[in-house]
Amino acid sequence: MFRTFAMTVALALVLGSGVLAQSVAGAWDLAINGPEGPISASVTLKQDGEKITGQIESPQGTAELSGTLKGKVLNMAFSIQGPNGPLDIKVNGEVDGASMKGIIDFGMGMADFTAKKK
Repeated sequence: MFRTFAMTVALALVLGSGVLAQSVAGAWDLAINGPEGPISASVTLKQDGEKITGQIESPQGTAELSGTLKGKVLNMAFSIQGPNGPLDIKVNGEVDGASMKGIIDFGMGMADFTAKKK
């Protein structure tokens, strides 16, 4: 009896986790509170399980990005060409349906951001 109950609970958790999985695939509008003022950017993301890839377009140019989505936690990285060479940028955020928020680490400073799915 206990074995059947345990298997039923385990199966429900496995199936339930698939239903609750976040999807970030698609186009997003970002609002970044940059150190020199607000910055608008657009991101297009693709998702394959926990793997995230895509492209970001901002006033600083276009860059390919990659990362992971584990539950609601999104971690991505990309590099843009700065005046002194490449600048590695890390994005850490939390996804809640069609919105996300988090921190962008520019290496020499940080900024918070919000995003809405188009």
